[in-house]
Amino acid sequence: MQSPPSTYLQAARAFRHFFTELRDAYLERETLFTQLELALLGREHVLVVGPPGTAKSAIASAVLGRIIDERTGLPSLFSKQLAESTVQTDLIGPVDFKVLTETGRTEYLTDEGMLGSEHAFLDEIFDGRDMLLRSILNVLHERELKHGRRVTTGRIECVVMTSNRYLSEVLARSPELLLAFADRLSFICFVPKSFARRESRAAMLQRFSHFARPDLRAQLSLQQVDLLQDAVTKVVVPSHVMEGVELLADALERALAAQVAKLPDYVPTKYFSQRSVVKALWALKAAVVRDQIYRRPERALEATVEDLDSLRWFFLLGGPPAEETEALLKSVVDPRERAQLEIVRLEQRAFDEALAKIQRELGGGVEREAQALGSSEEVSSVESVSRNWQPGVVSTSARALLTKLVPGPRHAQNRIPLVAAARALVAAQEQRLARGMAGHGEGRGGIALLVSFGDVLTLCRGVPELRPGYGALCEATARFLEGAQEMIALSAESVDFEDGLKLEGLVGLADNLEEELSQAGELAGQLSDGAPAASERLLTAEAEVRSRVVSALRRRAVFSFQGNLARGRREPLEALAGDSRRLTQLENALAVLDPTQQGLKQELLLPLGIAYAREVLSSTPFERIEQYGRAVQSVAENLRREGVSVDAVFAECREIIESRLREHAHLLTRDVPSPPPASTSVLNGDAYVFYRGDFAAKAPDGELAALLGLDGQLAANHGAAAPGFLSEAVRSAVAQAELGFVQTRVKYLRSWLTQLLTSLPPPESMTERADAERTVDRLVRSRFPMLALKEGELVRLRGVLALLGTMPGDLGEGARRLEGQLRGIDEDFGRFSRQVLERRSAP
Repeated sequence: MQSPPSTYLQAARAFRHFFTELRDAYLERETLFTQLELALLGREHVLVVGPPGTAKSAIASAVLGRIIDERTGLPSLFSKQLAESTVQTDLIGPVDFKVLTETGRTEYLTDEGMLGSEHAFLDEIFDGRDMLLRSILNVLHERELKHGRRVTTGRIECVVMTSNRYLSEVLARSPELLLAFADRLSFICFVPKSFARRESRAAMLQRFSHFARPDLRAQLSLQQVDLLQDAVTKVVVPSHVMEGVELLADALERALAAQVAKLPDYVPTKYFSQRSVVKALWALKAAVVRDQIYRRPERALEATVEDLDSLRWFFLLGGPPAEETEALLKSVVDPRERAQLEIVRLEQRAFDEALAKIQRELGGGVEREAQALGSSEEVSSVESVSRNWQPGVVSTSARALLTKLVPGPRHAQNRIPLVAAARALVAAQEQRLARGMAGHGEGRGGIALLVSFGDVLTLCRGVPELRPGYGALCEATARFLEGAQEMIALSAESVDFEDGLKLEGLVGLADNLEEELSQAGELAGQLSDGAPAASERLLTAEAEVRSRVVSALRRRAVFSFQGNLARGRREPLEALAGDSRRLTQLENALAVLDPTQQGLKQELLLPLGIAYAREVLSSTPFERIEQYGRAVQSVAENLRREGVSVDAVFAECREIIESRLREHAHLLTRDVPSPPPASTSVLNGDAYVFYRGDFAAKAPDGELAALLGLDGQLAANHGAAAPGFLSEAVRSAVAQAELGFVQTRVKYLRSWLTQLLTSLPPPESMTERADAERTVDRLVRSRFPMLALKEGELVRLRGVLALLGTMPGDLGEGARRLEGQLRGIDEDFGRFSRQVLERRSAP
């Protein structure tokens, strides 16, 4: 049968009786029981350390093991003694093997672990491995287990952990681990080995002479603890007390840090973080409820400055009171015990000094905060902009007020002047918006004005007292923006009537207008939650305004550029490069305004590019087509570097290029004398000198190959699909001249070889090896073998003729006939030389 629900007073009485009985049974453990009470009320955890035999585990079991569930009559307690072999599943619950085998996912049966109970007792906590302890701390702090995509929320509220180790031992083993405990646990207590009072030991012996265990009969239920925990959530902490919590935490942190400088081996028990300050606030609330339970049942659930003294149980290492600590220090023998007691004394003294200082300072908290907020300065700044809108001052004031009002001052009375200043700033913006674009001497205001409007809108939206007027302010801002957008467009269109405006000025104007439009667009987007229809309308209109701005600036750019061309003539490449830089800047600026507006640079630079190419291609002197090809390549590279279409420029220069090449082909067709080599020069090498010297200069070859290379280069610039850039007539003219040169060379080589073979004895007449050696020597001196074999002249000419053979009509036919003659020269020389060499090598 279930008991009827407990009232709050019954719960408080049961709680007080429950712990009073425990205090009577376990003497000189007042601080530990106080910390356990606060942990239960605040749903926090406790770490208890001290040497063996100090009843740590007995007290933990006596507390948690006797808080029963009224529905079952049993405690909701998970207990475990940790060891080196303890693993995570021993604490959070075993793996669900059914889920693992069916799905492959790892899930835990958390109801069988500590998350499945409201209370847990973990004995010998520091005997577990470090990684296990870190994972336990995260689970205890978050009260949930994350495994994969699943998060399991636990029932756990209060965990008591005990250890027979001193904190100095834990610190020596793993400083980071102790720091993690200090940050996540609200209460840490040291239980000394000895009693401070002799009568306490006598009373303990007297009690245990009758009973082996303390006779504990008081009852406390989970439901009663829940009622008291609900009361903790209702405790009000006034602003000045909350300030005291912050000041006390800061002062104590500084004081303990100073002790660290004096005592290098000392580590403060509490790690001061934002998390610890929040926990301190809830520890204070729990202390208020505890004080109501024990001392002042009539007190309201509101914290006072006097309650700050209870934070010693949160911030400090719990231990004997000051007088008991002094007594224990006089008799302690174990150096570890002495070190721990000295830490207790040191932290208590630092806390007392810090608390006394804070209590003296808290009286002027309102005035101190008001001075720090600078409310009068904010009011003065807002009054100045009410008379004359100054965007920079407005932005600074709006941002400062937002920072000071959200979340807001600690003391409510300090909020009033700040809210008044914020209201005045919103009213000033409403007046400025009402003047629209016609404010005397104000113009459209520019970027700073739009930024200031956005800052005031953010202030109005963020401060609860101003939020009711946010929608109306958004609508007024939208009406202003409509006029601002039109003014921006008109500003761009007015450049048609400005004399002397250069491209550089247009670039600067385009950049400024883009920044202003972007700021207007950002402000329009900001209106979406207060005036959604107006915001959407403004964002749509922005695209049209951008198009108008770009069209106007582009039109003016064309006019200015053409005017520059008409005023003077400059060196073509220098003019092209200079104008290219300016037009690149302008086109980039216009593209930012409207990405669809491209091609201005190409449109304006193309005439300059054509003029530059025409001048270079029509005046560059050359004797070989290869030289002219380099000039063409240089023009293409310069055009490409400046961003001019090479295809379009060369299309305009096609006639110039072909005219130069036809003229060159005409010069190549002149007759080149080809006298047969003199009989004396055939054998002494002079025929070779003539062929490689004067003759080669007067009859150059390779021009067709160079022409085809140039044609391929021009066709590539013209487009990948183009079959060829140069006309067939130009190719035929060059090929005809090339064929004539090759014919002259073949004729000379045939005459030279014929005379050479006639001057030498026939191979069949060489009966002696010496005759063959003399013949080979004469061949070498003629240098014909070097020309034909080492230098590969016959192979080179064959390649030239093969290229000429691809030409249509008589040209190709003539090349093929010459190729036959060249082959005959090769065969005759080869046959003669082989026979002579065979006779020279014969035994």
